[in-house]
Amino acid sequence: MKDIRDIFFENIKKKFNKNKDFYILTNDVDVHSLRSLRGKKKFIDAGVAEQNLINMASGISSSGTMSLIYGFCTFLTYRCYEQIKFSLASHKANCKIVGIGPGYSFPYDGPTHHGTQDIYAMYLIPEMEIYNVADNNLADKVSKNITNLEGPTYIRLDKGVQNYNLDINYNLSDGFNYIYRNQLNKNLIITSGYFCKLSLDVAKSTNDVSVINLFKLKNFNDKKLYNEIKKYENLIIYDESSYSGGITPILLNSFAKYNLNSNLKILTSPDIQLFKYSLDRIQILKHLKIFKTDLVRLIKQ
Repeated sequence: MKDIRDIFFENIKKKFNKNKDFYILTNDVDVHSLRSLRGKKKFIDAGVAEQNLINMASGISSSGTMSLIYGFCTFLTYRCYEQIKFSLASHKANCKIVGIGPGYSFPYDGPTHHGTQDIYAMYLIPEMEIYNVADNNLADKVSKNITNLEGPTYIRLDKGVQNYNLDINYNLSDGFNYIYRNQLNKNLIITSGYFCKLSLDVAKSTNDVSVINLFKLKNFNDKKLYNEIKKYENLIIYDESSYSGGITPILLNSFAKYNLNSNLKILTSPDIQLFKYSLDRIQILKHLKIFKTDLVRLIKQ
C-alpha cells in the first residue's frame, strides 16, 4: 500500500548507496525517500536552474558514471529542451530523467504543472527512450533495473497508491503487457500511465473489453503488439496526454507499418492549456469528457 513514488525512490536510494558511480540531481524538489541523501557528495540540488541541471548531469555521465535527475515533468522537459537534446542525448549520456507529476496528477497548479505534451516532446529526441510508469508493480521493476537501462531515458512517474496489477510480470523488452484480457476478441484498449487504472475499471465492468498497457514508448516490440491488436474488431487509444503530445502519434506511426484493419477510435485530452485551479484530477477528466464514463460511451458507439 505504498505510494508509487516511495517504491521507486526507495529502490533508487539503494542503488545510490551501493554504487559509488551513481549520482542523483534535482531542481529543488523534495522526495520523502531521498531526504536522508541530502548533503551527500553525490546528491546535487541545482535549484531552480534546469538548464544548468541538465548540463551538470551530462558532464557527470560522460565520465563513466550514471546520473539520475528527478523533478516535475513539465519543468524537466520544457524549460531545458535544447540542453536535453544536445548536451545530453546527442552524447548518449547515461542519464535517467524522472519526471514526477504526469498528466493532471497535480491538478490545482494549472497548466504549468499539467504534463500532457511531454511524452511526444521527448519522443522527438532520437536518442531518448521513454518509460511511462503508473503502477506499483512496474515502478518496482523499472527502478530495480535502472542501471540496466541504456543511454538517455525519460521516465514518467505517477503518484498515489497504484497496486492494481501486482501479478503481472512486466516484460521491459517488449514494452507492453496485457493488464486485463477478455476471452472475446472484440474491443481492445491501448493506454498508458494513469489511464491504465481507469481502463481496467471499465474492462472489469464489461464482458468484451481487454486492456494493454504500453509503457515503453520508443523501442517497444511493435510487431508483437500488432499481432495482438489484429485479433480484435475494435481498437481504442485512450490517453491522458493530448492527441499530438502523447501515445497517439506513436501508435499511429507504428500502425502505418502494418496496414492495420481494426476499427480505430481515439479518446485523449484536448490540445489546450487548462486554466482550472479548483478541480481535482477526476473532476478535470470529467470536465474534459475523457473520464471512464466517456470511455464506456465511446466503446458502445
